[in-house]
Amino acid sequence: MTPKKLEPDSEFSKYDMDGDGTVSDLELERAREIREFEDRSRKHLAQLRLARYSLIAIGVYTLLLFAPFIPDERIKLLSAVSDLFYISLCSVVGAYMGFTTWMDRK
Repeated sequence: MTPKKLEPDSEFSKYDMDGDGTVSDLELERAREIREFEDRSRKHLAQLRLARYSLIAIGVYTLLLFAPFIPDERIKLLSAVSDLFYISLCSVVGAYMGFTTWMDRK
């Protein structure tokens, strides 16, 4: 295909990698690859933050359960909720670790 000529101040001028005033198919393909890589990076960073905050929440909750200012009766009432809390947050962390390892092998 022939390169595409750009108008002055075109929105596609950011895809002109070599600055010659035309956008070739190769430059468009490279720009698409860069966008896809940036999207994957943002997705990975969001998943990493979710896993980190889950681990932090587990640690903080555990420390709060051992705090002396929380009565034993309240801890007994929270036992059913805490089981679900630990299982759900641990599964988030486990899924992140598993899928990250799986995607690295692909």
